[in-house]
Amino acid sequence: MVYLDYMDITDAYLGDLIEHLVTRHYSDYIDLAEEYGEILEFISRELVRSLCRNGKPSPSMYESRLKKLLYSSRRYIVSNVVSYLLSRYLEYREMG
Repeated sequence: MVYLDYMDITDAYLGDLIEHLVTRHYSDYIDLAEEYGEILEFISRELVRSLCRNGKPSPSMYESRLKKLLYSSRRYIVSNVVSYLLSRYLEYREMG
């Protein structure tokens, strides 16, 4: 997996939120125990692409940007973004 370092960072900062959202809203569609790694890879890839548009950042830069988002006044948006990415993951999984 190319995104392994980023997945570790995503898991550290967003893992609990991902688990909460899947359990609460997507449990009929996602088997968390089976698909957690795939979900983490998908969300990490999408966040790297959107947070760092100038190419693939270093893991420390990615962590810094993720931290800034989580601890800013825009923190409430993070839950919505992760929920959106989970719905995109479902579409991605259905396509192939």
